[in-house]
Amino acid sequence: MDERLQALCPIPLQIIWHENRTTYLTIRKERGTLFLRLHRLFLQAPTPVLEALIRMALKKRDKDARTIVRKMAHLYFSQNRMAADPLPTQGVHYDLLSILDQVRIRYFSPDLAPAIGWTPSRLGKCRSITFGSYDRHSHQIRINRLLDDPQVPLYFLEFIVYHELLHAVIPSRVDSAGRCRFHTAEFRQKEKLFHHFEEVKAWEKNCLVFFKKRKAGKSHGRT
Repeated sequence: MDERLQALCPIPLQIIWHENRTTYLTIRKERGTLFLRLHRLFLQAPTPVLEALIRMALKKRDKDARTIVRKMAHLYFSQNRMAADPLPTQGVHYDLLSILDQVRIRYFSPDLAPAIGWTPSRLGKCRSITFGSYDRHSHQIRINRLLDDPQVPLYFLEFIVYHELLHAVIPSRVDSAGRCRFHTAEFRQKEKLFHHFEEVKAWEKNCLVFFKKRKAGKSHGRT
């Protein structure tokens, strides 16, 4: 593979192969040599993808080449799942497995069975909070432990699980600029089918203030 890429590259090329899923491509050009750190997904890439890879490395503003490379990576990661590290499902107030089962039975196929669990810590900053995430590579839903609170409505937690399950069944799309779009028009339409959608959006508008007050109250209560 190194020889194939070098044959496509007009300048000397050095390659390091890795399996880091977070950064599948790193480019550096120094003293007339092109240095690439590439995920092993490109070992099986056809020639047009390798050509796009070299064009992208030499000319970062080549949008067509960037789109081809990203589509290749997107296809690979969507088809090759890795085992998820198990996370706790039973919280102090809410059981995620029970919520997952109820949401799945009401809206999805019984065959849809992603892993689910609480994040190790409460994730959130002053300006934003990530309530949940879906990892397509490991087929795992992670729910922010902030939501394990008796004052958080059950319907809100159910919606977060529903939202992440939508990510599991509705494929993302790579647009013409090479950007990966997760919240497509189809996704937004499906979101609105949740039975407490209006209540969720109403509670969500004030939830940042709610969590700030909860955090401040717990801080003041420490000794």
